[in-house]
Amino acid sequence: MTLPDTLNPGPEVVDQLRQMFKQKMEQHAAKIPPGGFHERDMNKIMANDIWLTKFLENNDLDMKKSLDQLWDTCIWRKTANINDISEDNIRLDYIQDGIMFARGKDLDGKTVFIFRSRLYTRGSRDLDEMKRVFLYWLERCIREANDDYITFMFELTDAGLSNVDMDFTKYIITTLKSYYPYSLNYILVYDLPWILNATFQIIKRLLPAKAVDRLKNINNKNIRDYIDEDNMLVPWGGKDDYEFQFKPEQRRPEPSLLNNNNNFTNLNNNNIKKVHFANLNPAESPMNESTKINHENTDGEMLRIIPQNNIVFTKSGNELVGNVEIINISKEPITYKIKTTAPEKFRVRPSTGVLSPEGYVTINVVLQHGQQVMALNREKFLVMCMAFKQDLSTSSQELTDLWKNVSASSASVEQHRLKCSMPAVLDDGSLRNGLPLHTGTGAGDTLGLGTADRADIFHFQQVMAQLNETTQRLETQAKHNQRTQIISIFVFLLLSIAIVYILKAEIKNSVGQYH
Repeated sequence: MTLPDTLNPGPEVVDQLRQMFKQKMEQHAAKIPPGGFHERDMNKIMANDIWLTKFLENNDLDMKKSLDQLWDTCIWRKTANINDISEDNIRLDYIQDGIMFARGKDLDGKTVFIFRSRLYTRGSRDLDEMKRVFLYWLERCIREANDDYITFMFELTDAGLSNVDMDFTKYIITTLKSYYPYSLNYILVYDLPWILNATFQIIKRLLPAKAVDRLKNINNKNIRDYIDEDNMLVPWGGKDDYEFQFKPEQRRPEPSLLNNNNNFTNLNNNNIKKVHFANLNPAESPMNESTKINHENTDGEMLRIIPQNNIVFTKSGNELVGNVEIINISKEPITYKIKTTAPEKFRVRPSTGVLSPEGYVTINVVLQHGQQVMALNREKFLVMCMAFKQDLSTSSQELTDLWKNVSASSASVEQHRLKCSMPAVLDDGSLRNGLPLHTGTGAGDTLGLGTADRADIFHFQQVMAQLNETTQRLETQAKHNQRTQIISIFVFLLLSIAIVYILKAEIKNSVGQYH
């Protein structure tokens, strides 16, 4: 079953997934691993909305896909004993090498999980043990971040082909994709050597389509777009002179919701904290400023808009995209609706929805193909909101019908007007030249991949897939040529010494005959 077209799962939607999971446990009890699912995972499912929301958002609110992924994840976590991984059952010498560790925050305040590739040589360590070390750090980062996003950084400074283990890399990416949905703020690839470009392309292809925008190839010139100087290590050009030293995790005990009969109780207890994540549109970066904003309602308003007056459109792939965040600063649920002066020009997702108190959602606005970019600043958007009764349905159709019966000028409706604005210059310089741009996909499209990228993309991907193998062959051939040169030089020196010796002997004989 597919839910309505909204990427902001409210409490009712999350609870529906929870109830379906409980039903599946009852109907497929024989398929549950011996001993049942881990208590910590069940606590996360039954007493907290965060985890379930991530599965719903990752699957675009498709309830069946969300349930299947949640179920598979719980089975994997139980069978692989993920919750029991600790310093007591992993290779501490692998930990103390400092190949992986967490340090600092990105610009959004998310923990940065660092993988230093140059310290890992392919085949030098037991791969299964390295996987457990990775899981230990990943689980620890997520626990210490209270299930918030983290940023994963591949630091490739001074790394070569011997430092890249594609089996290990594939395991990392596949694990994150399959069992940790919507857990990454960014995947940063720092200081990528040209010889490892193929590795970057492989990582990119392994990621799901909605996560590709989170993969960033960075260096010391643009790292400040993601991490400030105080959180940057000194080798990256920052001020943090931290040297890795392992410290065991201080794990906090978690309250159990299980009674003596191994059943969950008090699910409606007010002492159980439920946290509702707002929408994270798959097409955009999960970075936002909402966590830094005081949501206290001081003016009697229901909604706060960020940015306050404008939707700024920027180039994303072959589209112009604008994002605006709306936050419910009232103490009651509200419903919102987005309207525009030119609905045929824009694709707005989600255009309607419901926000719980302190809930927030990022609205994604895309300029439709074929529309003139130069006329963008003429258009406007209207954000409306009003109080929402909890007994009403949150389905998209019900919300649409609700707004049809409400006048925009009604005293119960709060309005916020936004103008559209565009950057002064796009990457290809078209706006700087004053050209009448369109967002079409034909030969005249100047907003797409650019002239240099209009080659056959499929062929390009095939070439990149083979580049790693080709580079390895070249490296082997280079080493062979180097050995050949050394042998040749050695032979040349021997011949030179022999020739000199023979010449000396001839000269000596000639002098002796002369006398």
